[in-house]
Amino acid sequence: MSNLELIEKLTLGKDHLETCTITVNGEEQEIELRPLTSGELAQLQTIEKKGFTLKIGMNRGKRATTDLNDMDINAGEFTQYQNEALYKAVAWSMGIDEEQVGEFYPGIPEQIFQEVIRISNLKDNDLTIIKNFR
Repeated sequence: MSNLELIEKLTLGKDHLETCTITVNGEEQEIELRPLTSGELAQLQTIEKKGFTLKIGMNRGKRATTDLNDMDINAGEFTQYQNEALYKAVAWSMGIDEEQVGEFYPGIPEQIFQEVIRISNLKDNDLTIIKNFR
């Protein structure tokens, strides 16, 4: 396989659509989704980490015996950033605005996100929010 063929195969994600099924008001509905790209995943990881503050201890120019002395988590901000990551992932996968995702019935963005996780082959360590769906 040539480099060009490999690159085409690796970037197929943006053009590749999968038909997935979600339940809306008790009825199954089909929806077209595309997998996330590695660049989009990196952006989601950055958004998700905004709710954390890490303080690394230092001792006379050397690291303290524990690498992390403090870790602050603002629960409200953490939840807000996880929701922002979820809405962005759904919006990117569907090719729509985040505002539209926010107008869906409660629970629908989460259903779609589960499908995005599946078709993007994401693992628990890719995004913290994924653990909420396992």
